[in-house]
Amino acid sequence: MINQKSVLVIDDTPMQLKVLSKILSPNYNAITAQSGEDGLKLANENNIDLILLDLNMPDLSGFEVLSKMKESEKTKNIPVIFITGSESLDDELAALSLGAVDFIRKPFVSDIISLRVGLHMKLIDQNMKLIEQMRIIENQSLIDGVTGAKNRLCFDNVIKSEWSRALREKEWISMLFIDIDKFKVFNDTYGHLNGDICLKTIVDVIQHTVKRGGDYVFRWGGEEFAVLLPNTPIKGALTVAEEIRKAISITPIQLDGNNTNVTVSIGVGAIIPTHNDYTKDIETFCTNLDKALYQAKSNGRNRVEQAVDLSG
Repeated sequence: MINQKSVLVIDDTPMQLKVLSKILSPNYNAITAQSGEDGLKLANENNIDLILLDLNMPDLSGFEVLSKMKESEKTKNIPVIFITGSESLDDELAALSLGAVDFIRKPFVSDIISLRVGLHMKLIDQNMKLIEQMRIIENQSLIDGVTGAKNRLCFDNVIKSEWSRALREKEWISMLFIDIDKFKVFNDTYGHLNGDICLKTIVDVIQHTVKRGGDYVFRWGGEEFAVLLPNTPIKGALTVAEEIRKAISITPIQLDGNNTNVTVSIGVGAIIPTHNDYTKDIETFCTNLDKALYQAKSNGRNRVEQAVDLSG
């Protein structure tokens, strides 16, 4: 069965392993281990969804096995159900305190085993769906809804990491600030819905031009975008900027019934970080990129200008 979940049964009694395997095998991939050491090995070597663990075993007790599982990145989150003949409430309390999700006493009933295992498998599925939903929400919060580019919040996260890496590796880090020329006129002429089409088209062109897997394209805000180019000196950044400028100038913005073109102005800068105070340094870097972008606008638009002073 494709995607059949796996249950690892750890018990030192062969008959118990045989019985539990028979109960589980119609619905799950049942894997058995006759000692705690073997169980730990199998848990680390396989993708296990749930473990049934005997409490009293001669080599390692169930408590010791669970404690060792919690120390391993591979096994620490696997749900564990204890199976035991112990009537001690202290044993049950200890098991639950160590992180077990359930405690079933022998002699067990096959229907109870099936129902308990089924219940925990449903909980696993629910948790996985919740984790996936949280991941989707987190990813969506870092993506601009109009263009599909990474947003300013994502930039704040990425730049700190890349800046620290460039500082550590003594590498160049380059950025481009890109602004659509006369975008207000475009919106006034064609309307805001077509303005969104324009923004999306610009991002598509930038992403197609910026081809390296480690580069980043962000919507900075409004009609402004940022491109982060790790491990790229100024010559390479200027080349990328010019390619983007040319590509945008010849790419039609496809509107209802008409096509039109826009141009962009770009400010470019590159730096090898030298200080640990990256918050201040990044702010200075971005301020000087803004000045370069303003200079491109002042010099007639549809051009690339290099930031001069990046030291702050």
